[in-house]
Parts: sequence; structure tokens; C-alpha cells
Amino acid sequence: MKMKTPILKPSWLRARWAVLVLMMSAWMTACSFLSTPKTIHVNQSLLQTAITKKWTDIAKTMSDNGMVATEPKVILMPDKQRVAAQFDAVVETGLLGGVMRGKMQMSGVPAYNPEVQAIVLKEFAVDSFELNNAPSMLDGLARRAVSMMVGKKLGGDVPVYFIKREQLSFAGKEWLPEKIEVEAERLNITLQPHEQ
Repeated sequence: MKMKTPILKPSWLRARWAVLVLMMSAWMTACSFLSTPKTIHVNQSLLQTAITKKWTDIAKTMSDNGMVATEPKVILMPDKQRVAAQFDAVVETGLLGGVMRGKMQMSGVPAYNPEVQAIVLKEFAVDSFELNNAPSMLDGLARRAVSMMVGKKLGGDVPVYFIKREQLSFAGKEWLPEKIEVEAERLNITLQPHEQ
């Protein structure tokens, strides 16, 4: 007696084909997702908290170099792509024990430093220095004088936001910050995937 070869019904073939197409589509979507940049959003209040925690160290460095400053208010500057700190400051001038007092604003460019795994501020500048009890025409002179000392006061890059290790690792890939954009109320940190 001859055995008949089973014949697959067309509906069975269509079902198998549909499952195969769905599996391939899911795989392609997953691959696409794993190669698409991710973004971390750091809002201004979170940045303020991070800088407040770090302020004791920053203030000590400044104090050791003749500049005393109160805890700062963080200001985001999207038009210049900078992050600023505004605070009351006392700066020793070195001239006959003189000091300058007033409200100062300093800013820096945010960048990623892989050695400390943090967003740091670089390229510091004194944006303004409004002297107390002095004519406003002297503010520009005071700002320029303090600008020449800023690098010495703060040293190198100042860490303002540490990125957690788990934020930089996903699905067997390492994600590294490639771009930082300053918006009115937050920083956008774009991560790109790299093979580990």
C-alpha cells in the first residue's frame, strides 16, 4: 500500500508565511531601535540640585584663590548654548588688600568628560559683574579684571551632572554622549551606540 504525501493546505502556508514576516519585521525593528540615538533630558531643577551638591567643592577652590561666592542660581542660555551660574561674589583684587563685591554671572559650555563620566562646563567666561556701591560704568572694568582670573580660580572642567553607568549601557552596547543641546528649561544629551 502506497502512502500519500500530505498536502499542506494554502491557509497553513499563509499562516507560516505571516509568522515568518512578523518575526523578520520585529527583528528589523529591534535592530533599528538599537542603532537609533537615545536622548537624556536633564531639566533645570535637576541641574540646580546637582550643582548645589557640588558647590562646596567649587566654592572651596574659589576661596583658596581669593574669590568667595554664595550658592548659585543656574541659568540656561539656549541662544549661546551655555550654562550659567549667578551668585553674589567677593573678589580680592590684590591691590592694597582691596576687594570687589557684587553680583556675578559666569557661564561655560557643557561637554561630556568620559574620565569622570559627567557633563562638565568648559570655556568659562564672566558674563557680568555688577559692583555694589560703585558706578555702573566700572562694571565692565571689573568684569574684565575677574575674567583674567577665572581659569585660575576654577582650574579645569567643572562637573555639573554625573551620568549613571546604567544610562550608558543597553542591550550589550555602550552609549556615549555625542551632542549636548541647551534649551530654555533643560539640557538634551544625545547618546550614540558604540560596540563594547
